[in-house]
Amino acid sequence: GCHLSSPDGKRKLGTQLKVFFDSLNQVQQTIEPKSTLVEEKSETSVLPEIEEPEFEQPWQARVDAALSKSVCPPIEKINYPDDYYQGKLTDTHLHIPSIPDWSADDEPTSDEIEGRFGGPGAFLGWNVKMSEIACTIQHEGTTKNFAFFPVYEDIPEEQLYIWKETMSMYPELFTPFIMSSGNDGDPDGFPTVDAKTLKSMLAVYPGLFEGYGEIGLYERENGGSPELPPDSQRLQEIYPIVKQNKLAVYFHLGDGHKDNFERILKANPDTNFVWHGDQLSIAEIEDILTKHPNAHYGLEIIGEGSKFGIFPLFVGKSKQAYIDAVEQKFDSLLSYDIKTWKPVIERHPNQLVWGTDRADAEWNYDIDVGQLMVKYARAFIGQLDPSVQEKFAYKNAERLVK
Repeated sequence: GCHLSSPDGKRKLGTQLKVFFDSLNQVQQTIEPKSTLVEEKSETSVLPEIEEPEFEQPWQARVDAALSKSVCPPIEKINYPDDYYQGKLTDTHLHIPSIPDWSADDEPTSDEIEGRFGGPGAFLGWNVKMSEIACTIQHEGTTKNFAFFPVYEDIPEEQLYIWKETMSMYPELFTPFIMSSGNDGDPDGFPTVDAKTLKSMLAVYPGLFEGYGEIGLYERENGGSPELPPDSQRLQEIYPIVKQNKLAVYFHLGDGHKDNFERILKANPDTNFVWHGDQLSIAEIEDILTKHPNAHYGLEIIGEGSKFGIFPLFVGKSKQAYIDAVEQKFDSLLSYDIKTWKPVIERHPNQLVWGTDRADAEWNYDIDVGQLMVKYARAFIGQLDPSVQEKFAYKNAERLVK
């Protein structure tokens, strides 16, 4: 399973794209130098000639809340068993929640809003902060995680500012991907914005993003946007922009997209593509990897493709039910994943990457959940051939966004 590019929302107070993007042509903006501080922004991280944007309410309050500080417990070294992988680790599938896009008049009265899969939905600045996500990542010990930063068509200015500030504060924790959905919750929407809009978004802070995605190309459930094949006209117009900006691409393919995807891989040999999902069989996955060196597969393990039922718990209402299930079935899950995926990884040592697919449920970003996912990943990677362990853990990911 995977998560939508954006939660459904009313988006009534969004900034008008034309006004916003036209204004960009009047001033040349450059990305801020990256601060080495983790907990707070450096006073010198903002170039003096660039005026910091001020947003109308309630957007300014939401931006401030998203970027506000939080108390992070002291980080303690975790000692893993000797047969666990001990080295660097990069999560290549980390969804970052958006700030809420509901209008001020529609502010929820409940403390909890149901997410896509029934769990408590995560909203940046409302029930989780960037500082809290950064804290979890530090405690679990991952670095350079592929962060899928949502940018909606009607609040791009606010979101882009948050991601720019995030990368200034936490340059070692995140590798920024732009996840630009085209109102994919609507039946007449798309999984991605069009090429012109994407180009305008990327121009706001040139060089900020290193990847484009995750873009889910499958048909949305509950009356959302239809599928978008990898070789569709909309995406064909986007690939040159991706290449120009030297971005990696992360897709979740739809059913029957193998041939379409292979055409795109062949036509864009200089662009690195990652995809994930259960739409293709393992044999089909390996066929693509064998034929296309620019293709990479993202593996979430923890029973990927099994009947253990972990994913519904992972996005469900009860964090404790998820933790209990993983801990109780830890050895069985690990045995299944090693049997299923170890041969695949070792046959294609340069083309598989590890990820968690965290999103949607607020508690997905809690420290104990992050540490459990990393513990499992280290147990799994430790069973791989030593020559491929570092590649799967982080080196393949590094190479994707060279």
